Amino acid sequence: MELRQPEIIQLLRRRCNLNQGALGAAAFDTSFESGRTKIKNIELGRQIPTPDDLEKMAVVLGVPVSELDPAHAAARSPARPVDLAGDGDGGVVVQRHVLERLPGADVYLEMLNKAVRLEDRELICHIAEKLGGLFAGLTHECQPATHRSG
Repeated sequence: MELRQPEIIQLLRRRCNLNQGALGAAAFDTSFESGRTKIKNIELGRQIPTPDDLEKMAVVLGVPVSELDPAHAAARSPARPVDLAGDGDGGVVVQRHVLERLPGADVYLEMLNKAVRLEDRELICHIAEKLGGLFAGLTHECQPATHRSG
C-alpha cells in the first residue's frame, strides 16, 4: 500500500491549510476558479501534473519537489536506521529490515512525523489508517500454522 501522487498532493495541501483554489491560483498564477479546477483534476487523478506543475506546487506547499513524487520516495532504500523525523531529536527510528517487511511504510512514517509536529489530526488519522493496512498485511504472515493431528 503506497500513497499515490494525487493523495500526496491532497495531504500536503491540507497540511498547509490551503483549499484547492488557493493552491492552484498561487501555483499556476491563475484565477481561483481555474486553479481549483486544475488542482481538483490532479487530486482526482484525472490530470497528471507536468514536472513544471510539480515544481510550482512544491514551492507553494513549501516542500522539495521529490515529496510530490511517490516513485522517488519508494526508490529510497536506507542502508542503516533512519531518523524519519529528520531532526536528530528522536522521532521514529526504523531499522532497514523492518522497512523491507513493510513496503511504503517509510513514506507514511515520514509524513506521520510531520503531521504530528503540525498537530494535523485529520492527516494523522488518514496516515494511521494507511499504516494499519500495512500492518494488517503483516499480521497474516504472523498467524501460526495450524497443525492437523491424524
